[in-house]
Amino acid sequence: MKETVTLYRPTGPKELELVKQSDYTKWPSRLPEQPIFYPVTNEQYAQEIATKWNIRDSGVGYVTRFEVKKVFMDKL
Repeated sequence: MKETVTLYRPTGPKELELVKQSDYTKWPSRLPEQPIFYPVTNEQYAQEIATKWNIRDSGVGYVTRFEVKKVFMDKL
């Protein structure tokens, strides 16, 4: 089994719907109001961002969790 790192992504309802449409297999292209993909390694920080940004902008915010191969993260 390959080692992975857990990442968290503050997500709004539009983006979450696009992830759902992919059967939770990929992230969609950036939305116009989201010029960068911004995952974090700390769930609490992701919750803070979702609260400050997503709830303010859309009335609801989610935190998604996903795994990335550690070998990929080690290259960053």
